[in-house]
Amino acid sequence: MLRFMIQTLKVSAVLVLAVAIVFTSQRALSHYLGQAEEARDATPVAFTVQSEESAESVGERLEEQGIIRAGWYFELRMRLGSSDAELSPGEYELTPGMAVSEIIEEITTTGATGSVTVRFQEGWRTEQYAEQLVESGLIETEDEFLNAITEMQWDFDFLAARPADAELEGYLFPDTYEFRADATPEEIIETLLETFETRVPPELQERADDLGLNFHNVITIASIIEREAVIAEERPTIASVFYNRLDENMPLQADPTVQYVVAQPGNWWPEISQDDINQMAAHNTYQRPGIPPWPIANPGLASIEAALNPADTDHLFFVATGDGSGAHRFAETYEEHQENIERARQGQ
Repeated sequence: MLRFMIQTLKVSAVLVLAVAIVFTSQRALSHYLGQAEEARDATPVAFTVQSEESAESVGERLEEQGIIRAGWYFELRMRLGSSDAELSPGEYELTPGMAVSEIIEEITTTGATGSVTVRFQEGWRTEQYAEQLVESGLIETEDEFLNAITEMQWDFDFLAARPADAELEGYLFPDTYEFRADATPEEIIETLLETFETRVPPELQERADDLGLNFHNVITIASIIEREAVIAEERPTIASVFYNRLDENMPLQADPTVQYVVAQPGNWWPEISQDDINQMAAHNTYQRPGIPPWPIANPGLASIEAALNPADTDHLFFVATGDGSGAHRFAETYEEHQENIERARQGQ
């Protein structure tokens, strides 16, 4: 009996020791691979998770940047973790010494606290915005963004003059944005409109009254200026041409408005032909007089300011010089304009 008790005690002691060794080893391994409390006061490191990047790639880069000690351990934890956790593209600030579990919480959809940088270029159509959002990983399909624009009601004073059938083209302010990695299309649109409201304040919008136009018409003109102008200094002069033509009841005859009509996915600003110019469409300013019903693109602040403050000229025409500089020659008469066209053809 005594021998049995002694044997039992020995077995129990061995088991306790084994459990202690396993527990201690696990903690030590976890500490070495994923945690380093002594480094918690280190300077945060910028870390970007790319769209469609693998856990293996992220782990390797986390190790390279000194954030964790072993990239394979990060990949292992990702594989053994929640099946719902996916890497969330965006920019993060991670501190060397963070636990791998904390990093996973931070940069996956379980946390979704990162941000994604998106650049919307001046003069882009709304469809190009949608393409950029898909490329950045913020949305899965372009329709998510485009449908949100049409299905939601947007309550901003600067949209008051917008026709009921017009979308938000022209008002999605182009800029570089930092969006939460889990931002919804509605939240993204709201941010773009709020930025427009900030960058184009009411006192600037009121300048439209001095031009005898509503603000929506001015933004439409600004969108055409954005697509026509290459050299910044020419924007107010190009604006003056359009306003002078309106005063003379002349069609604007702006090529970008035809491009807007005939564009196709993958080629939103195509070269146009005479057949394209001859097409009847509401936005074709060769065939329709006056200002198109809504903007053809989203203009930047410089083009909006040019549309609100045109230069004082008598110009009615302009044509690209054709020398690759993006500059234009301006003319007051059709005869002078024809001379400028001929000079451009001859490369003068």
